[in-house]
Amino acid sequence: MFKSTGNKLSVIFLILTLLPLLVMRLVVYPVTFRTVKEEITRNLEIAAHKQAELITKWMEKCVADARSIARNPVILLSVHTDSRSEEQTGLLKYVGGNNYYTFIWEEYGHKEVMVADRKGEVRLASRNDLVGTDISAKNYFLPASGGTYFTSNIIPSDVPLESETGSHEAGVPTMFFSAPILDNSQNVAGVVVVRIDISEINAMMRNIHLGRTGETYLVNADGYMLTDSRFTEDLKKLQRIKKRSALELKVTHPETGMLTKGVGECIKGTEGFDANGYTDYRGVDVLGFWHWMPDCGWGVIAEIDVDEGYGKLFRLQNSIMFILGIVAVGVVITVFFLGKRILSPISYLAENAEKIAGGSYQTRVIYNRNDETGRLAGAINTIAEMLEKKV
Repeated sequence: MFKSTGNKLSVIFLILTLLPLLVMRLVVYPVTFRTVKEEITRNLEIAAHKQAELITKWMEKCVADARSIARNPVILLSVHTDSRSEEQTGLLKYVGGNNYYTFIWEEYGHKEVMVADRKGEVRLASRNDLVGTDISAKNYFLPASGGTYFTSNIIPSDVPLESETGSHEAGVPTMFFSAPILDNSQNVAGVVVVRIDISEINAMMRNIHLGRTGETYLVNADGYMLTDSRFTEDLKKLQRIKKRSALELKVTHPETGMLTKGVGECIKGTEGFDANGYTDYRGVDVLGFWHWMPDCGWGVIAEIDVDEGYGKLFRLQNSIMFILGIVAVGVVITVFFLGKRILSPISYLAENAEKIAGGSYQTRVIYNRNDETGRLAGAINTIAEMLEKKV
């Protein structure tokens, strides 16, 4: 096959033409892909850690707010009735008449604040309808009444609360922080309860932008999403959720019903990433990083679609392969026609030279061009004439 000069030229031309593209595909592209993969993983890791840091600081602030309210001397007087003097009673009437408590609620800006005595009866509240209610059996009251600070998980409300649409309904995701009110003898005189909804957490989770399809969200130990998905409307259309993704959506593969890889690994209490891609709760292949927060019992998941993360590289790879194919076909066609033009005279000369060598001295080469091939043809004719004369 490679004895033919034409075949050799074809192979040489093809190698020289395709070599830069092959180097790009086999050397440059893998290095670039690895670099992009590391960069995307690093960005997802930074996003997950940043969100975990924001949530931790926010929860510390909520606990500090509850502690600060509980340490307010006026709040202590409002629940500690055993040794209240006439002057203290007068002070309470004065601050109550001057909206002092309203000032306290607004200063911290939480959804609701309740101040209960040690029996669980609400004495003060940011909502008037809560005053007089009994919260002694609530899980957020009991630990604080025992002298410890308490932080609940994100749970569905058992009473109608204002939802994100402005309507009042039960089951709205909410969260409670409580702190004991201690008297001068360090005995529990009452409890301060602060309630928030997840809109504050949702706002934090939306602070970091990860492109067109990237998102970060929280999950609990059971694999349920605790914050709003970026694709809530799509999930409603698919009838995966009814009102919201928080506490409704279990983060599972839509076909198998198994927890997605990111969530499954995260709730094991680990931190890690998958830069090759796995299927998320929408059925879309994503790149993900997960981080478990043991103090909260929550996991932070940061994900971005594979098509967005690696889309440009995949298109580059397809372009390279397409160009390789086009160039290869073009080179073969070009070499074919060039070879025909360049090698045909050489083949003609070789055939006539073989005839002369075989004794046909009257054979002459007809090639009238003033180039190297023409000079070779003239030399062959001269040799043939000399041999013919001698014979």
